[in-house]
Amino acid sequence: MELLSLAILSSFFAVANQCAATSPVTSPTTTTTEASVTTTIATSTSTTTVTTTTTVVTAACATCTTAQIGIITGNDGDMTPTSAITTDASGCSVITYTCERTPNVETDIVLITFYSDSQTPTDVGTENGVGTANVVMNCVNGEWVKDGIVINDVECQIIT
Repeated sequence: MELLSLAILSSFFAVANQCAATSPVTSPTTTTTEASVTTTIATSTSTTTVTTTTTVVTAACATCTTAQIGIITGNDGDMTPTSAITTDASGCSVITYTCERTPNVETDIVLITFYSDSQTPTDVGTENGVGTANVVMNCVNGEWVKDGIVINDVECQIIT
């Protein structure tokens, strides 16, 4: 009797396995890889490929160059200032113009005047110092700006 029960039970498992192998899948299986996701439902398969594209966008505040600022010369005491472009914590360009005689004379009165083509009068400010003067401008939307005004030219004058 035990043998007959074992044979019937074995038959039952064989039929159950055959039915399981041919019955439709009721829950999807998902396999994820680095570049694609494949989802299999019943007998249809759909594949979605994900492509990651990295685009480096240069912010308008990082596009300014020294060529955008003209240097005014021809007046008494005019000298060519030095300039240095750096980057602030936000990734935006900052330019510093420095006016001083070489070698530096600590008793010189030094003026840096900055000009804007969009203002009347065009001279919109002056930084001054003894021995050295500096003016700092920020790049905003591709233009050099000082105190909210677009600057087009600088003039460095040393008065002895």
